[in-house]
Amino acid sequence: MSTRHFILGTAGHIDHGKSSLIVALTGTDPDRLPEEKRRGMTIELGFAELDLEATDGSGDKLVVGVVDVPGHSDFVKNMVAGVGAIDLALFIVAADDGWMPQTEEHYQILQYLGVKRAVIALTKVDLAEDLELVLEDLRENLEGGAWEHAPVVPVSSHMGQGIPELRAALAGLLTEAGPVRDSGKPRLPVDRAFSLKGVGTVVTGTLIDGPIKTGSDLVVQPGGLAAHVRSAQSHGSATDLVTPGTRTALNLAGLAVRDSGDAARTGVARGDVLTLPSLGSAVTAIDVLITKSNRGIRGMRKSTRALRTGREVMFHHGSTGRPARLHLLGQRALEPGESVLAELRFRDPVYVFIGDSFVLRDASAGLTLAGGVVLDEDANRRAFRKAFQADFLAARRDHYDDLDVLLRTQLVRDKAVQRASLLAKSRFSITQVRAGIDAMIGSGEVVQSGEWVFESGWWKRLSRLAGDRVKAAHREHPDHLGLPLRDLRTMMSPELPSAKFFDALLAGLLGGEFAKAGPNIRHRNHQPKLPPELIKAGELVRQRLASDLIAPPNKGETATNAAEEKALRFLVNMGEVIDLDAKTVISSAGYERIKTQIVEYLQSHGKATASDLRQHTGTVRRILMPLLEKLDEEKVTLREGDDRRLPE
Repeated sequence: MSTRHFILGTAGHIDHGKSSLIVALTGTDPDRLPEEKRRGMTIELGFAELDLEATDGSGDKLVVGVVDVPGHSDFVKNMVAGVGAIDLALFIVAADDGWMPQTEEHYQILQYLGVKRAVIALTKVDLAEDLELVLEDLRENLEGGAWEHAPVVPVSSHMGQGIPELRAALAGLLTEAGPVRDSGKPRLPVDRAFSLKGVGTVVTGTLIDGPIKTGSDLVVQPGGLAAHVRSAQSHGSATDLVTPGTRTALNLAGLAVRDSGDAARTGVARGDVLTLPSLGSAVTAIDVLITKSNRGIRGMRKSTRALRTGREVMFHHGSTGRPARLHLLGQRALEPGESVLAELRFRDPVYVFIGDSFVLRDASAGLTLAGGVVLDEDANRRAFRKAFQADFLAARRDHYDDLDVLLRTQLVRDKAVQRASLLAKSRFSITQVRAGIDAMIGSGEVVQSGEWVFESGWWKRLSRLAGDRVKAAHREHPDHLGLPLRDLRTMMSPELPSAKFFDALLAGLLGGEFAKAGPNIRHRNHQPKLPPELIKAGELVRQRLASDLIAPPNKGETATNAAEEKALRFLVNMGEVIDLDAKTVISSAGYERIKTQIVEYLQSHGKATASDLRQHTGTVRRILMPLLEKLDEEKVTLREGDDRRLPE
């Protein structure tokens, strides 16, 4: 037996009995402001708690946070804030009034926000003159929509009629809803921010997508301010862990409250979002899919007008409302019943995830225009009308909740993505994203190099191009060690999205057919020969080093003039000679002989001092000490005080 948490949101026309119904269901009056009491309507969001039992025989308790939202047209923006994270809609229609204009607008808003589950409460049935006629009209308005088969429960709040049946209908749908999404990426859209004497700053909201612990360090978006959670409450009770799908209050340390209209002042306000610092930042452009309902609103002729590109709209998402400029892709206007890809550009940043739903309104006319879903949470304005972005959005248009599609489209478009940031602002968990990337690596679609992942075809083409340029340098200058790395960097710069990708490209080359030769890169099969003018000098250097493989002469005795020094550098870059320090060189053959003897000795003896190893190898201290330091650097040996041993 366990507890399941859900959010229930009310909606409906003014004076259709939403608040009275909440009192009848929960015993709590959600109208908390004096002005609401005086005016007799809900202006701000009201909250209550409803306790139900699961209907699946599990005995689980359903703890339902009830968000009561305004019905009057002047307060629709507050209504949008209330329904942004609900699991079930309690849609109220009064039997004595029927389906009113505001009923229709609230219905459209809930459809735009993707609320699939609803119970229709037909209130004030004791006042209905012809209940059957009202029910018939109600069904006609629901026909063809997501709620066509939603349960309709006739109720009378003040008489108590239908309340048990309504509770049963709510419990049934919430039981079917399954667990609330928890991707480990908490977001708390702030719907209230205030200061309490002796407590400090308090924010409230409906927690979505992940849990928040007391003591957590969060960030306030879009401002990016740091916030520390001093204490937390959920449904009126103190808790150390707040789970998603609950009404939440957080006491924040070191953060003031600001007026929501004062962007210049530092602090937290309604419309902000509390989240983790690792989950990206706010943006000023998002690419979206916009849909306009083909249903008009009675008495509002503008509700059926086309939505034209370039106009300013109010973007409502979570608890925020931001002005935005709307740009449609490929057409001048959006007619009722149509959907179109579009871009929203903001003066003030917004914080959204891929797959988030939103509503667009005309603030001056008090009219809902359209709704949509986010496809690209961090759009590039200059790329909006490019063919590659159109392909990207078209692929995501009907698959914004498909992890494989999101990963594939991101990598096909961007080619290279930092693994830790890939789909950070999505509703998929870090574990899910990691597993998706690993599967793509396994199938060969994606290549990983360090912290970056690359689209395989693009990466192979770049690697092939870089390799071809190294090989071309070999053909043009067969006597050179290879192509200088600085030249390869310059050659590849136009092909890379950013200069920082060169190191990853180089790492891929060096892990395959290519090797470093000093400041150069060469193909492993490339064997450059000493230039004619250095052949004699090179042979003298080789002879001197070969005269005593394990105790050769020092660098000054090995190369006695400028030509011999050039030849020695050439042999070092080729790997034929090992440069141990400023004064000491040894042939690679001598180095490998001593290295093998040291490893074999440590394998049989466990550990040894430098003196032990000098006696065993027969070399001299001048050679042994820098050689041991090189073995330490290469992790062949491990130094512990005066001893060396092999790493475990």
